[in-house]
Amino acid sequence: MTGSEPPDKGGIISWRRPIISFAGLLIAYYAVPSGFRSDATFVLGVVLTTVAVCVLGWAIATQVRRQLSGDTDIALQTLVTLVELVVVVFAYGFYVLERSHPGEVAGLQTRTDALYFTVVTMTTIGYGDVHAQGQVARGLVIVQAAFNLIFVGALVSIVTSQLHTRVAERAHASSTAKGKTDAAVQKDQVRSDGGVDERQDGPVVDQPTDAAVDQPGEGTKPA
Repeated sequence: MTGSEPPDKGGIISWRRPIISFAGLLIAYYAVPSGFRSDATFVLGVVLTTVAVCVLGWAIATQVRRQLSGDTDIALQTLVTLVELVVVVFAYGFYVLERSHPGEVAGLQTRTDALYFTVVTMTTIGYGDVHAQGQVARGLVIVQAAFNLIFVGALVSIVTSQLHTRVAERAHASSTAKGKTDAAVQKDQVRSDGGVDERQDGPVVDQPTDAAVDQPGEGTKPA
């Protein structure tokens, strides 16, 4: 063990960023004004949603290219934050659309309804209590479905791959550390049991055998 920070503690600290980011996104989502029913609000909402979707698509595509090129050093927290952004951006787009053109999304009254509808659409559950009714809303749902299929699907695949890689690395590191510990324990046990004879470290001297002692020398004749 070294004096460095424990891995579990570092992992908890590193996951603070996506949690704080999600909290900040929710605060901004509920705080940004969008209650003006006008064509200008509608156009602005469409433009902002389109730009945000394009930026998210580019960011996700960049992560996918890094993964395909063999770069495994991709922050898992960044991938989770991108998924959070996708949810908030589409939820804001649906809310602005309904506020500027009532009736486009049936059952959508609040920002929470828009967030709920976005998550339900992303997970393809489709309860039916909130659903796209107008042509513009249905077009936006199609865009989100295509975006989820192409970009979010790829992002989820990368997240899953990263999780499997990290689990395998931790298992390998744990197995290696256990092997080294077992080897050290066995070595200490051999030393404590006296299994190593220090006297054997010296030069080996050949001892005369009984036959060599009983054999008469060359200059001695038998009586």
